Amino acid sequence: MKRLAHNKSKCLQCAGCVGICPKMALDMFGLDLQIDSEKCIKCGICTKACPVGALTITEVNDA
Repeated sequence: MKRLAHNKSKCLQCAGCVGICPKMALDMFGLDLQIDSEKCIKCGICTKACPVGALTITEVNDA
């Protein structure tokens, strides 16, 4: 299973990922990026748009 991970310490709060998401799964509330995991299809478009690599798609083990 995959998930979109957000590294807050790297994030510039530029919101470039928010507008590019085809499923509108990302939103900025103040300076906090919110990820709607129900909407996110893990396509990776936002990870490519992030200029500092604050977004990554990772494998999650449901053990």
